[in-house]
Amino acid sequence: MIEVRPGVNELELMVVLDHLQKRGTQWATVMPGNDCVWVSSGSASVPINEYYIFSKGLLVDIQID
Repeated sequence: MIEVRPGVNELELMVVLDHLQKRGTQWATVMPGNDCVWVSSGSASVPINEYYIFSKGLLVDIQID
């Protein structure tokens, strides 16, 4: 299940969810970040944090932590 927390821009959310679906991600939390859309996935012992960065409505970068 992909949980979406309040505050995420709807158009940016559509892009992020499409990317997650194409990658086969089934479990994640999507939330507003600091000038980005933050996605947390993976297990508690090996978490993956991704930061989707948008400019003028377009995805310009994905940073993975």
